[in-house]
Amino acid sequence: MAFFVSFSCIYAILAIGLDLQWGYGGMFNAGVAGFWAIGAYTAAILTTPPSPPNVFGYPGHLGGFGLLFPRIGAFQTSVLVGMGGAMVLAAVFGFLIAVPTLRLREDYLAIATLGLAEIISITLQNWQPVTAGMFDIFSIPRPFDFPGQFVLTEVTFSAFVVVILAVVYFLFERMSRSPWGRVLRAVREDEDAAMVLGKNSFALKMQSFVIGCALMGLAGALFAYFQRTIDPLSDFTALDTFFIWTVVFVGGSGNHKGAIAGAFVFYFLFWFGTHAKDWLGVPAAWSTVAIYVTYIGIGVVLILLVLFRPRGLFPEPRKVSRRPRIVLGGRGGS
Repeated sequence: MAFFVSFSCIYAILAIGLDLQWGYGGMFNAGVAGFWAIGAYTAAILTTPPSPPNVFGYPGHLGGFGLLFPRIGAFQTSVLVGMGGAMVLAAVFGFLIAVPTLRLREDYLAIATLGLAEIISITLQNWQPVTAGMFDIFSIPRPFDFPGQFVLTEVTFSAFVVVILAVVYFLFERMSRSPWGRVLRAVREDEDAAMVLGKNSFALKMQSFVIGCALMGLAGALFAYFQRTIDPLSDFTALDTFFIWTVVFVGGSGNHKGAIAGAFVFYFLFWFGTHAKDWLGVPAAWSTVAIYVTYIGIGVVLILLVLFRPRGLFPEPRKVSRRPRIVLGGRGGS
């Protein structure tokens, strides 16, 4: 269960970042996996112990920075540095790709971010002195590590990720209900009208895109801590970008509660499909097709959503109060 909660929360943070870009700003980011990868590799480099080449063919990777930061009890303070560095570097790459494309049509941004994601993937797989190239990065620490107590370590990390998701949700709810968030929605609906009223649509979209990329970098750092290893061949693929977009559509774009709900519902389908074969006593010969049955199930869910709830499980509210009732309580003005 801790595994399910941890991964769902990481997906939820990714989805909130994408929802800020698409659901609130109307910007199509097709390179989610690239910013996720930047966050994961940055966190791994900043927190892993020294990893020089060895006689078994491992080329080594840039590391050893974690030794500069103290350990307080069971808590490894270097993970905070890794999370901060992941957010900053992902935001920088988001800024660099957004500057030449945000003034153009939306499809140019989609093409540019898709190309950037491929460039990042190829670079990470070939930059051996820094990323170990096609080899995995190991020994990525957890924020809390209790040697010999696997369950406690997993539960503690799960609680850590839940707290971060709660903080992210609180902050982004405040942002989306603030004047900044309401103007961003106005730019999404009619950019020309917003500009006539004196709003700097380019600056608003740039801020939204960069903040969303920073959040994807944070999710990448948490993913690296969660797995304790990075596999350049199976992690951060175009399929992962598709999955996050699916999460946003399932939950409902323009609503952070929808992003969280979509992440838990979407990953539950994978989690259930993986474990159902054991619970139901499926023969070993059929267990290899379980993943394909899971994909079929996800496809059926998407079809049903399109037919009966096209705006997602939690559609975007028609009226946005100045104060989030669930977060702060009380009644807000419309």
